[in-house]
This record gives sequence, C-alpha cells and structure tokens, in this order.
Amino acid sequence: MKKNYSILFLLISFVYCSSAQAQVVQAVSVSPKDSTGGFANTQQQYVSGAVARKSVVSYAKNTMSQFEDNKKKTLPKELDSLLVKQDFLTHEQFPNYLSQIETAYKRELEIVNKITIDNVSKLEQASQLNKTYSVSQSGQCFAEKDKGSFILTQDDEGKAITGFALESLKGNPRYGLIDNYHQGYARVKKDMVFGFLNLCGEEVIPAQYDYAEPFNDGKALVKKFFWHFITAEGIESEVLTDIVDAKAIRYGISLAKFKSNKFALIDNNYDVIKKPISAGFDEIEVFIGNIFRVRNGKQYGLIRIDGSTITDVIFDKISLSEANRWILVEQNKKVGLIDSEGNTRIKPSYDYIKTVVIDPSVSPTAASVVAKDAAGLRIIELNERKLSETYSSIGDFNRFGLAPACKTSGEKATTKCGYISFDGSEVIPPVYDEVQPFNLTGLAVVSEKVTNCSKPVGNCVVDMVYDRFGRIVIDRVNPSAPEGIRYMVTDTILASTLIVVRTETPSEKGGVDEGYNLVDKNTLKRFTTEAYKNIRKFDKANLAMLKGDKWGLLDFTGKEVLAPSYNELLFSSEGLIGVKYDNNKYGFIDKKGKVQITFEYTEISPFKNGMAVVSKGNNKYGIINKFNAKIAPCMFKSVKYVEETSLYEITDTSNNQYNLNSAGDCISSNSAKFYELVRKANQK
Repeated sequence: MKKNYSILFLLISFVYCSSAQAQVVQAVSVSPKDSTGGFANTQQQYVSGAVARKSVVSYAKNTMSQFEDNKKKTLPKELDSLLVKQDFLTHEQFPNYLSQIETAYKRELEIVNKITIDNVSKLEQASQLNKTYSVSQSGQCFAEKDKGSFILTQDDEGKAITGFALESLKGNPRYGLIDNYHQGYARVKKDMVFGFLNLCGEEVIPAQYDYAEPFNDGKALVKKFFWHFITAEGIESEVLTDIVDAKAIRYGISLAKFKSNKFALIDNNYDVIKKPISAGFDEIEVFIGNIFRVRNGKQYGLIRIDGSTITDVIFDKISLSEANRWILVEQNKKVGLIDSEGNTRIKPSYDYIKTVVIDPSVSPTAASVVAKDAAGLRIIELNERKLSETYSSIGDFNRFGLAPACKTSGEKATTKCGYISFDGSEVIPPVYDEVQPFNLTGLAVVSEKVTNCSKPVGNCVVDMVYDRFGRIVIDRVNPSAPEGIRYMVTDTILASTLIVVRTETPSEKGGVDEGYNLVDKNTLKRFTTEAYKNIRKFDKANLAMLKGDKWGLLDFTGKEVLAPSYNELLFSSEGLIGVKYDNNKYGFIDKKGKVQITFEYTEISPFKNGMAVVSKGNNKYGIINKFNAKIAPCMFKSVKYVEETSLYEITDTSNNQYNLNSAGDCISSNSAKFYELVRKANQK
C-alpha cells in the first residue's frame, strides 16, 4: 500500500580530517531535538511500567495496522481487542504480545521482501516494519519493570513513546553525548566511546565504539577502527569491506566512503552482499528529499535514495529553481530544466531560466518559466509546451498572475510596454509608453505619448485604465484628438462596491482640475460617465457628487437622478432632501428635484416624525412640518428636540419655556401664552 511521506531536507557535506581517514559529517534533518543536541524538552510525567509496556504495543499496533493483507489487519483480533479494553499489561501478558507482534512483523516483512525494493514507496514500507521491530526489541525490558523513571515523551521523529528520562543523565560527567530516542534506542557517548541505551535506560549495547550512528531501520553503523553493523539484539556484523567512513541516512540506506576515495550508497545488507546499491562517485550529497546530487570530476548527475539513476553525470551544474519546483541543469554555459524524474522539460539552450511563482488561487496547475536567450526573454508554458513572444524585459508577476512586459524595436530603440499572463498570453498589448502596477482589485493605468492632443494642445500624455482581464475600463476622451487626462487607481472603496479612481483633467486655463471616477468592484466596469470634483455617500440609494461648483445625486447605477444644481446637499430626511440654493438659503426638495419647502431658512435640521427645527437668524428658531406649515413660528430664542422624551423644548425671548409633543401640541401649563404668540404671528 503506497503511503505519502513528507520531504526532509538534508545537508550532507564531507569534511576531511588531518588523519588518514576522512569523516562523513552528520546529516541534519528536521526533528524535535532541542538546541543542546539532546531530546525533546517535554514536561516530565512519570508513569508505571504497565503504561510503558502498553505504549510499546500501541506503537507497534499503530504502525503495523497501516499495512493490509487481503484487507485484514496484520495484528490478531484478540490483541487488537485487548489493547482497546485493557488499561494495563501484566508481566505474563507482555512477552506473549511481543511474540505476536514479532510474528506479524516477520510475516509482513517477508511479503515486502518478496517484492523488489525498486522505489521509495517500497523502501518506506520496509522502513516502517523495521522501525516497529526495533522499538519492540528495545521495549522488551519493560517485561520485568513495574517502577522506574519512565516518562511520556516523543522520539526524534516526533512519535509518542514512553521511556527512561534521559534528562536525568545530563548532569553525569561521564556522558559527553546523550541523543534522544531514535527507533527505540538512544545513542550515548560515555567515557569517550559510543554505545546505546534501550527504552528502560539500560546500556544494552555497551559503550565501546570509536563512533556510532543512530539506528537506521534495525541496524546501526558502528566503528571500532573498522566499520560494522550492529543489530537491535546487539549482534555485530563482519567488517564492512573497503569502507573507511559512513553516515546513516534513512530507510536502512547509508552513505559510505570507500578506500578508492569513491562514495556510494549502501543498504543494511552490505555486510552480506558486499556490494553498494549505487555506482561510485567522487561526491554524493543530498539534493532535495530522496534525491542525491552526485559528481564525477566536474560533471554532475542525480540519483535516488534507492541507488537508481535519475540523470547521467553529464551536467556542469545542477541546482533548484525558485520554490524548489524544478531542477535547473547547465551544459556549456546554457541552462535547461528537468523534473524530479529526470525528464527534460527544456533543453539546455538558455542563458538563464526563472520559475514563475503565482498564487495557486489563480491557477493550481500553472507551470511556467521566464527564459532568456540571445533574442530576449520569453515565457515558456510547460504543461502545453507553449512559447510566448520575445520581450526585452519581463517584470515580477503579481497576485493576478500578470507581469509587465516590454518590447524594444526600431532604429531609435523605442520601448513599448503592456502586461502578459503567466501562460505567455498578452493581456494588455505592449503598445504603451508606460504601465503602472495593478491595484488590489485588478485595475491598472497605462500611458501613451501623443502628438495630436487637443488639451493641452500639442504633445501630451494620455492615460487609460485597464482591468486584469485586458478590458478597457476608462478609454481615451475623443480618440481622434484625445485629451491629456491622467488617472491614478486607488484601493479606496466607496459604499462597499465602488473603486475610487483619482482623475486629473487639463483645464481651459492651462492648469489641472482634480476629480474622481468610480469603477464597480464586482464587474470592473466604469460606474461614472465622467469625472466629478467630489463624490461621497449620501444615503442608502444615492451618492452625492460635485460637478463644477454644484451638487447633485447619482443612484447606484451611476445615473444622475438629481442634476447638479445646489450649493450644498445636507441630508436625506423622511423622503425630503435638505439643500442650499443660490440665494444661500436652505430648503427641502423631493428626490425628483421638486421644491417642497422654499429656500427661506438660514439653518435646517432633519425631519423627525414629520417636523423639523429651522431658523431664519439669531433668536428666530421655529418648527415646520413637511408642508412648511409653521408649527412654531421662527420667533423663538431656541428650539431643542429631546430624543429621550420625543418632546420639543422651546424658549422664547423672555426665557419662558414650553414643551411640544410629536403631534405639534403644546402640553405645558403655560400653553395659553405659547398659543397667543402663535396667534399673533399668524396675523402678520
């Protein structure tokens, strides 16, 4: 059963000591080890031997149950049931469980070994089985343990385990190195020699070696002048012939240096077959994941961790492209591209190749590069192997998968620019003298120098606005004799759906009139038909716009529903609009522009329940209704509406106070005096 696996980035370099033998530097991999080189810094929680025993079997169960044989789990059903129901495992039960695990392990490994290990997936399957067996072997010690310094922790692969608290050894001066558990065993350097501790903290492989690698799928590389393997049971192999240095990698694969000064990959059976699994090379280093870069002389190639060849050793350089997506290869100072299987995507024929990295939301399957040769730059779309036209420059790709691109031509080397997509298609044709970056919503300004400009007369720069799909949103004004209008797209949004475009229009006096256009954020179509000096939200159905020195209204289709005829637009109130007219007085109109309350007031306020406070000057406040009937004539010192009581508080020039309700009736005890003032006003 094929299983996905995560890519580990390893860095293997080779450092040569002053002695006759060279040492292979330890590979660095991602793990939960801390900066002290020890083990995961977890909060210690001491547990019993019964919990430790159960953790060993659970580790095996969780790993082994990933493999299926005729759709049946490899562990016996009775074991599976006991693990679920039982809270502890006795001394008597534990050996039996381990025996069942070992039987299941051997059965599965036999099945795997019958299949030729010719790919990484099969290597990983065998690796899972070997790791499980290794942990089970180490955990046998828990059979006789009920108490001990056992803690719940993680091994250096991040898997949950129970084992001896290795931190307790940190203060012991005899130990120079205490590794975290790896496949059930902790490598230690004690009294200047290396050995291994099991999960109980026992030195089951005594410290006796000049050097030792961590366990690698059931075996560990150890050195006592010569290199050997040692098994989880502590059995030492014969000398590994001709090997002078070695480094464990994973999946039971190790990197070895031979007496011939060649490097090769070996597996855990090397002591038996006496043959490496790869060819020999002057250098081998992990390139990415399970791929190795190899060198012979000055030439490079690639092999897999199983020793199979990806590319022959024929390239001058091999490196990773941006985002590690492709592999760049160089021959005779020309660059090409291959994939991780060694398939040639682009022959080495370009000066350089740069991967196009775009947001997956634009295209999850995009695969393009920018390539340069003597003719210039071009986009190569790798899925369909399409070539774009050639450009003198291609900029960075934005969030929409577009990049500015320019062409240079003619004796005067004239450069014209536009925008191209990641697949090489031209979205905005390269015919403009300048292109600006796109804003967040997908609008960009392009500029063109023209000689038949009507305003200002003669040479000028004319702007246009494009959207990210290559559609013209704001075109030239009068294409035959365009005006030199300049635009700047912004990220300002008005009324949640309208993009504000700042506009500079040449004036009759030779200056510039600043204004604003609007573009619909959803459709990216122009909302306004012309530029306005000012635009603002007015009410739920309209925008207020300033044209010249007069205000009017636009509805949310962009239509002028109220011609720009007023000095000010104050507010919309209960179906009426408060405005200031040419006589600098205020009144009310309806939404069609018809005057409902004449322009006779110096101040007005919004209507509340059909009445509004107005003024005709100092000490001339009053209340009107929507028919301009004077509920309280403009003859009072002050009028105030109180929200909490819904009453109007009125003070006359003699400081007498009155209260009017929302129906316009005076409800004060001195209401007779108020109505006397109203009667006199009505007689004038």
